[in-house]
Amino acid sequence: MRIRSSLSHALLKPLAAGVLLACSLTQAQAQAQGGKYPEKPVNIVVSFAPGGATDLIGRIIGTELTQRLGQSFVVTNKPGAAGQLGTEFVAAQKGDGYTLLISATGHVMAPSLQPGKIRYDPNKSFEPIALLMTMPNVLVTKGDGPYKNFQDFQPWARAQASVPAGSAGSGGSTHISGEVAKQITGIKFTHVAYKGNGPSLTDVIAGHIPTAFVDTVSLGDMVKSGKLSAIAVTSKQRSKLYHQVPTFEELGFKGMDLNNWVGLYAPAGTPKPIVNLLNKHVAEILNTPKIKERLESLGADVPGNMNAAAFQDFVGAEVAKWSQVIKQTGVTIEEF
Repeated sequence: MRIRSSLSHALLKPLAAGVLLACSLTQAQAQAQGGKYPEKPVNIVVSFAPGGATDLIGRIIGTELTQRLGQSFVVTNKPGAAGQLGTEFVAAQKGDGYTLLISATGHVMAPSLQPGKIRYDPNKSFEPIALLMTMPNVLVTKGDGPYKNFQDFQPWARAQASVPAGSAGSGGSTHISGEVAKQITGIKFTHVAYKGNGPSLTDVIAGHIPTAFVDTVSLGDMVKSGKLSAIAVTSKQRSKLYHQVPTFEELGFKGMDLNNWVGLYAPAGTPKPIVNLLNKHVAEILNTPKIKERLESLGADVPGNMNAAAFQDFVGAEVAKWSQVIKQTGVTIEEF
């Protein structure tokens, strides 16, 4: 009996060891593929200052992911150089899922605006995770001024040698939207760069400049309160919130289809299971009624359930589109 018992033990021992090894390998593989992700707090770098659209969506996503995944998703604002400081910081981080980036349209525009000076490639330096929201730019005028729609504004504007138009800063989508509008309408818009949308809108309301291009989220309640008039939209489709405002194309000017958008990224090399896990949760968060209604009430359009691969294709298409648009306008930026 003892011999049989010893023999059985001798036979079972390597079998058990093999099972344990297999389990250990499976566990290690699962962990490497994001099976236990996240195991520690995650840093979400927002490449702009607090208070803007990127910061707003970052804090919403961070709060919701914290509740869903059981680890803190902490927002860190790293503004500077029109979003490039934070973007380049994340591009240099390890692709382990513990440093993420939220950035806006300038993410794909900067390499075309400053050829050879940007230390990242929007197609190669990141793993695109999710499209968070889109928002067109709007041409606005003083609310109690004489031009409350484009039909009234156009004859006056075309008669001017220069029509100052504010933007949130050189090289951003509000700036480039104005340059495209200048080309397709024949109105001599003269770019006036501000440090953000707030200051440009303040000057329109005060009557210091007649117009500005601004994204719909930054408008807040200024149109509803009558401080500003929204007279044209830069996207091909009308804004859901400002559905009464015509697009440039509807006004007879072809070739304007420009949107701001905000995306979530990880550094290149981040495991696909982590990317797909985050995409799944973010898509669910954005399409919960309370979040979707909140964002749409602010002027943002919420994307449907776009997976990570589709968002990667979207980023590639936007890089190509903005490159062409920037080349068309002839705009280059020495320094942001």
